[in-house]
Amino acid sequence: MIIPTKQLKSGFAMPVYGLGTWRMGGDMTRNPANDDAADVKAIKMAIEHGVTHIDTAERYAEGHAEELVGEAIRGQERQNLFLVSKVGSTHLAYDDLLQSCQASLKRLGTDYLDLYLIHSANEDIPLTETMRAMDKLVEDGLIRHIGVSNFTAERMIRAQEVCRHKIVATQVHYNLMVREVERKHLLEYCQSNDIMLIAWRPVQKGMLSETKDMFLLDICRRYAKTPAQVAINWLISQPNVVTLAKTGSAQHLNENLGCLGWQLSTDDIERLRWDYVPQLDESDAVTLK
Repeated sequence: MIIPTKQLKSGFAMPVYGLGTWRMGGDMTRNPANDDAADVKAIKMAIEHGVTHIDTAERYAEGHAEELVGEAIRGQERQNLFLVSKVGSTHLAYDDLLQSCQASLKRLGTDYLDLYLIHSANEDIPLTETMRAMDKLVEDGLIRHIGVSNFTAERMIRAQEVCRHKIVATQVHYNLMVREVERKHLLEYCQSNDIMLIAWRPVQKGMLSETKDMFLLDICRRYAKTPAQVAINWLISQPNVVTLAKTGSAQHLNENLGCLGWQLSTDDIERLRWDYVPQLDESDAVTLK
């Protein structure tokens, strides 16, 4: 399967669906009992199904997730992959950030990243210092594009003011059940300013896959799609929005990829936005800062 891409006016483009690697190899620390072979197999399986966007971070399993990605992509044509990693909030000082990127590249076994994200904000480190390092990485060819994660629109504006290169993407928690990016006008800002919004956790830990909500199920029946497929399509049918999800089984991956090749109508996108009332305490969401 060929995963479609979305392209900004600036020329930046990326696949509409990608593979997340959070909790591969562990969570915030490496798990010595983790089944590394199964994680590598899951990444390879996704690539075999046409998934080229692979998202990871230095914080995932203390860098071990990056090592697993590196093992899985060994032998792949690098230009056919879209690799994304993230620098942790404790490494945003100029020299620390440069060293973090070099370490991520080494673990991944690649010469460059297609997109490098600031994982989250750190008020104790000047934003000017952080963005100066990101500019340096672009100019040295170690990263192709700059992005952020979990930033408010206001913080993105401040970051862009001190960054010579365009911030092309932001990665946030966004799905039918978690709508902070709409309430805080981040989605509107991205769509108005030529920025890609990468939505993670598109089916909210499986809650949307298992929904019993009749409003959502009625839309699923009309399109002959599963709730997961409708939830993911709702995201990628919106301008400037792409998504990623962690999948470990072929069945789960194939179901998710069923979100492609069709599109919700504009009316149904807006009906789901305004009329679908999820039963979720958004304290589970990662708050924009």
